[in-house]
Amino acid sequence: MMKFARIVFVSALIFSLTGTAFAAAPAEIINNFALNAGKILSQSEGTFFFSPFSIITAFGMAYKGASGDTAAEIEKVLGFNQELHENLGAFVRDIDKSGQISSANRVWLRNGLTLNKDFQSTLYLYYHSEPEELDFENATEISRVKINDWVSSKTNNRINNLLQNLNPETQMILTNAVYFNARWEKTFNKERTTSEDFYDGDKVVKVPMMKKHDNFAFAEFDGVKIIRLPYEQDRMSMIAVLPPKENEKLLEVLDAEILKHWISSLDRYEVDLWLPKFKTEKRYELKNLFNALGVKLAFTDFANFSGITDDEKLKIDAIIHQTFIDVDEEKTEAAAATAITMLKATAMPTRPKLAEFHADHPFIYFIMDNYTGTILFMGRQTFEK
Repeated sequence: MMKFARIVFVSALIFSLTGTAFAAAPAEIINNFALNAGKILSQSEGTFFFSPFSIITAFGMAYKGASGDTAAEIEKVLGFNQELHENLGAFVRDIDKSGQISSANRVWLRNGLTLNKDFQSTLYLYYHSEPEELDFENATEISRVKINDWVSSKTNNRINNLLQNLNPETQMILTNAVYFNARWEKTFNKERTTSEDFYDGDKVVKVPMMKKHDNFAFAEFDGVKIIRLPYEQDRMSMIAVLPPKENEKLLEVLDAEILKHWISSLDRYEVDLWLPKFKTEKRYELKNLFNALGVKLAFTDFANFSGITDDEKLKIDAIIHQTFIDVDEEKTEAAAATAITMLKATAMPTRPKLAEFHADHPFIYFIMDNYTGTILFMGRQTFEK
């Protein structure tokens, strides 16, 4: 009988906030996954935060080793193709130049497991990942600690216990860790932050609300308000989407094309902005999410990952995704870039239109690469009493 070995995917993310082309970016794949995954997560969670970029990167490494019906199912559901690896590698190299984001991958193997040369070369060339052997069976705890230490080192010591346990039968662990730290281009004055009511259905919670009156790119469609909040260097932005209080089921109908249309329609407004300070930590086991999307074979005994190794017949055992986000008003020494950008905005001869964006009820947000329109992170924020 063919032995089925376990693969564990770990997608580790640390995101800390204080504070608009690259043709090869796999934006369509990542954005479609983000919106579809967001629909599923919103069914069970009020607040969620995840990185579609991190998850697709980790799953992309596995896809390189998928064959037959397993590969075909991944391609049909997620839109993957063999160009994904080169495109992801090029995209990561490009955004790394911003100095605001870093992404790291590592493949951990049980002692003696031999990777196929094509699989290993692709991971090295495009994912910059080298294999490291561990004794999962006889030194399970030592292996777990070593992987957790690696994740911690790549996330600025924010995530310190990602793997809470480890099965001795594990054959391979594919890890991706993303760290992002960016300052607002237009910072908030801490003295203006006040306690305000945040409404979620029948619940009302007091939250620290940051406030700013300034020029931003803004649009409104049928009561849905969209605003772009740029970070320094103008490479990354937060896109915040605020549905009407009486109709907050926006995620049920929102797709990548609608979001793209909204962003392309943004215009210059003088905005009275309220944005709550918040810190969110989440941990997900994403097997059920992938099953709900339609990726099922990869998790069963019928999985075909023969492109990874000839030593064992592999299937995915778990996909673990852990996240952290911290949003506040903190300033930075890189004030010159902020001043220059603000001068360009205010030098326009026409007076901007007036708008109000008060995020005092649940809202959706995206952290996006402005050059490619790729969603790096996505969340929905509300507050519990």
